[in-house]
Amino acid sequence: MNDSLILVAVFVAVLILIFTIANAVTRSRDIRRNLDQVSVEQQQRDARSEEVFGSENENIRHYYEVMRRNDPEGLDMRLIRAGYFSPDAKRVFQMIRLTVTVAVFALVWYLVVNLSEGLSSAMALLLTGLASGIVFILVSAVLDRQAKTNQTSYRRLFPDFMDLLVVCVDSGMSVEAAIDRVAHEFLHTKPSFGQHLSIISLEVRAGRPMHEALNNFATRIQLDEARTLSVLFRQSMELGSSVIKTLRVFSKEMRQTRIIKAEEKANALPVKMLFPMAGFLFPVNLIIVLVPILMQIMKLFSTMTPGGN
Repeated sequence: MNDSLILVAVFVAVLILIFTIANAVTRSRDIRRNLDQVSVEQQQRDARSEEVFGSENENIRHYYEVMRRNDPEGLDMRLIRAGYFSPDAKRVFQMIRLTVTVAVFALVWYLVVNLSEGLSSAMALLLTGLASGIVFILVSAVLDRQAKTNQTSYRRLFPDFMDLLVVCVDSGMSVEAAIDRVAHEFLHTKPSFGQHLSIISLEVRAGRPMHEALNNFATRIQLDEARTLSVLFRQSMELGSSVIKTLRVFSKEMRQTRIIKAEEKANALPVKMLFPMAGFLFPVNLIIVLVPILMQIMKLFSTMTPGGN
């Protein structure tokens, strides 16, 4: 009996030892793999940051050329607002718009000619040209819609940008270094917004005043909050007030504004749900209530006989 217990204890001890060694080896391998993955991701981030902040960045150079032409409503600036900084973006967009327009022209012409035999050639050409013109305008509308979507996304990200900026400034960084650090962070999470922030950092490095760089930033993303921040920086510089206090107060105001907007949407939700509920739920409830009553009435009428019989 004692020998059996000793053998069982040895077996359990060996099993626990093997499990512990296997677990330690597996954990070490997982940690090494995670460290290698983090190292690779960090190298990719550094490479992307160097590409954006480097002197040979074609996208930034293209942006400065667009700004030099000073055409805020031109196609190049609209593409930049939509998030397309590449110098080839305009040519690609023109090719896509032309291809879609020609494809729609050919398709509508084929349908009109083959399905409407009594239609004259002039009327068929008019309908085809009208459809192509509408598609041509719709492609531009899609681009503007993309810019509007980016604007909404930037408005949601702006309070986070202010919070990160305040944290960096409170830790002892200058405003220029803080914007540079925040731009690096946003380049990895939100590349489009980070690209706009990196342009601010590059303009400040080149000697442009901070309020002018922020004003250009507001012009690019069409955001009133960014324009307000530019005005606050200019007033702080002219009046000699503390920039850190200005940033802290504006960041607090942005957080309060976000909460107020969320409360407004929450309060407007019952009113918005009223019409769908009335349109879809009320008829169903009415049918559920009235159909049994109507069935009983019809059954009653069917069993009734005339009084003379």
